[in-house]
Amino acid sequence: MSNTLDQLCTIAQRELGAEALNDKVNTPFSELGMDSLGLVDFMFTVEDHFHVNIEHDRALQNPTLTGLAALVDELIAAKAEPAAAAA
Repeated sequence: MSNTLDQLCTIAQRELGAEALNDKVNTPFSELGMDSLGLVDFMFTVEDHFHVNIEHDRALQNPTLTGLAALVDELIAAKAEPAAAAA
């Protein structure tokens, strides 16, 4: 499990008041008990934690912890590219 995915599991557990989610990383958010308002709140928490801006539409393309981890990793890498090019 990637570091990002592990951190997302921890955040989701805290947000949902759930037990370990490591075996549910491919379960849609709605099946984890997140309604639309809960998902928006979760996304804000994730954005703050990882210092990224997540487009709601992109997050819903693969609405699982695994999908979100891939998106967060992509956003972090894209954010790092301009900094690396400037160095």
